[in-house]
Amino acid sequence: MNQLDFVCLRNMSKNSGYFNHYSKRKTMKKLVFGIITICSFTIHSTAQSAIWNAPVTVALGSTYSNIYPRIALTTGDYPQVIWGNNGTNKIYSSRLSISGFTSPIALNPDGVVPYIATWTGAEIATSGDMVYVVFSTEPVGNTAQVYTVRSIDGGWSFQDTVRVDQIGSDIPRFPSVAVGLSDNVIVNFMRFNSAFEDPEYSISRSTTGGTSYLAPINPTSAAPGFVCDCCPATVVTSGNQQVLLFRNNDNNIREMWGCYSTDGSASFTAAAKVDQTNWNVSSCPSSGPSGVIMGDSLVTTWMSGGDVYISSSSLADQQIGVHRQLFPMGTGVHNFPVIAGKGDTLAIVWQGNNAGSTDVFFTYSVTGTAGLGVNVDTLTQGGSGSQTRPDIQFSNGKFHIVYSDNVGNNVKYLQGTIDPSTLGTSETITDSGLSIFATQSEGKTLIKVRSELETEASVQLINSAGQQVYSGKQQITKGISGVPVPDVQKGIYYVILETKSGKIYKQKVAL
Repeated sequence: MNQLDFVCLRNMSKNSGYFNHYSKRKTMKKLVFGIITICSFTIHSTAQSAIWNAPVTVALGSTYSNIYPRIALTTGDYPQVIWGNNGTNKIYSSRLSISGFTSPIALNPDGVVPYIATWTGAEIATSGDMVYVVFSTEPVGNTAQVYTVRSIDGGWSFQDTVRVDQIGSDIPRFPSVAVGLSDNVIVNFMRFNSAFEDPEYSISRSTTGGTSYLAPINPTSAAPGFVCDCCPATVVTSGNQQVLLFRNNDNNIREMWGCYSTDGSASFTAAAKVDQTNWNVSSCPSSGPSGVIMGDSLVTTWMSGGDVYISSSSLADQQIGVHRQLFPMGTGVHNFPVIAGKGDTLAIVWQGNNAGSTDVFFTYSVTGTAGLGVNVDTLTQGGSGSQTRPDIQFSNGKFHIVYSDNVGNNVKYLQGTIDPSTLGTSETITDSGLSIFATQSEGKTLIKVRSELETEASVQLINSAGQQVYSGKQQITKGISGVPVPDVQKGIYYVILETKSGKIYKQKVAL
């Protein structure tokens, strides 16, 4: 793949989302689309790469449009895709089946007009075959509503709308949805007074699997100033831990903050910045954060000043560790990053300037935040026009991405697999004196670790298709330690070992 080209500076225009889309009575809905023609390929940057299938059209754009596509995975890692159509005033859903994407179904009933824009819209979350979609209605006068719809059969069908907001004459906007333990559904939305002033966020929970919602709480009261009045927020969840990520507005310092819950979003007891850019801008940039919980850390990505950033912070004390621009080079506006990951694998997609047009960019790492931005791929390189608003999920060694494409105004789906060859060979660090090898005898597989020190480590075994076939904890002793793993077929595998201190070792082995 070609190296990134950052020579053109994109104007801060309405189409880029870099202005105040929100006004008291009217929001901007201008669509930005691009053109793309791609065949099956493997994208390569300087080192790390992924193997990509050919893009697939989710639905006929001339009928169903392609505004603000979002993706989630159901049981078996089947993609469930939603998007909006301003012509029909419908939110559509389609899922990937064995024979391809299903015919789209409309999720909102006639007469319920959803708010649809290129920078915000309906959001989706899944838990197994439970699918939850949330959307707000187009404001009429000083009124709007937030609804969820759910599927209990993996997205083949959806039930009727359920009203979420219980806020009297206040006005809800920009909702998102997450799922906690025991299908505890968590919906956040921005809340204005009846004059479209004093914005704050609210969170409503459902303890009944999305059939009803409790009265909302204010999770952002500990943060200074107001929330940024047209920047969507998101809730990230892991077990009973949740973090509401949002852009704050403290006298035009518009940085990302997190509000923290340890009781399934029943209460939020801490608030802290995850963003140290100190971005001062008087108008709302209409761009929110994305995050993922990885063990005891929160990893966040966002746009400030036309650049994409990442940070990691402790869930326990909210102290920021990593904080940097994703790729500190070149010029041009890059925006709307979304992150996904599991274990030590993280990936981010976003839209950005590429020699005057807008493309979908991608970076991933199998070493946590350290590898993000080291290599960046342009997934839509070579097409004309613009490709925008990507979303991503990751599971079992595969990346699932959707984006808006201008060829027929289509939603495109792209699936990529970690290229195991990019995991490299042994990266022994001499101060620890650790090395890895593996044996297979009489159908039994044993990963062996030679170490000069005692340590606890997590061990993963990944096959040549990028699929994780084993993951576990192991106490490493001085000398040689054996890690028994399930029986595997003969072939090339990759062992990834991370010590308790955070050092990562990778070794290709033949079994």
